[in-house]
Amino acid sequence: MFLTKIELDPHRRQTRKYLGSPQVMHAVIMKATSIEVIGDDTEEFHHNHDSERVLWRVDGGAFGTTLYILSPRKPDATQLEEEAAVAGTKARTLDYQPFLNRLADEQIWAFRLTANPAYSASMGPGARGKRFGHVTAEQQIGWLLSRSTKNGFTIIDQDEGKRKLNSPIGKLETVSVLVARRERPVFSRNRPDQPGRDRVTINRTVYEGILQITNTQTLRHILTNGIGPSKAYGCGLMTLARERRA
Repeated sequence: MFLTKIELDPHRRQTRKYLGSPQVMHAVIMKATSIEVIGDDTEEFHHNHDSERVLWRVDGGAFGTTLYILSPRKPDATQLEEEAAVAGTKARTLDYQPFLNRLADEQIWAFRLTANPAYSASMGPGARGKRFGHVTAEQQIGWLLSRSTKNGFTIIDQDEGKRKLNSPIGKLETVSVLVARRERPVFSRNRPDQPGRDRVTINRTVYEGILQITNTQTLRHILTNGIGPSKAYGCGLMTLARERRA
């Protein structure tokens, strides 16, 4: 696996086009990684294509706008560099495997995750369930906490540094995770199996916090395959960094 970092210039017209449409950004990233765009974002599809998984995320803030791409092969970022990168900068790509190999149970890391916290509701007998997004910060944090243990980590209690397993919604004040940013992009996409286009809404949520590894193998899988739905559209990528202590 390779992790690529590209500094984007939002003042450029093509950059704004990419940032304004998750589907357009997805297409140019798939081209860079030489992976065919299938056009299917179902969990069943991704379960059967994990070896070709590409995750991406855009981080924005006072220090600039950065695109991260995690891919099974080193991407050719020429088009993104020429059309969207900050002038004079190049993509930086690192082999991700040495970092994954250094992970171990009980390690504590700061994390950032962009996800689409959602749930499925039944539409009646014989009907396919419909996906709905969690909309409040409390619901969105609860969504992440409910998935932490099975994904190989737990969120740390910020006051005492103790693990806080299965924290119930409504008792989140001491859990060291926060919703740093929330966005609600709306765009249209082609229907994969019939004519026409669908309107897509994503509750894109940026989490930041402190975690402790409880199952290294499971967490490695999550880091390379993502968490939650809408992975084709810039959600699911979790990255780790050394915790900064005061």
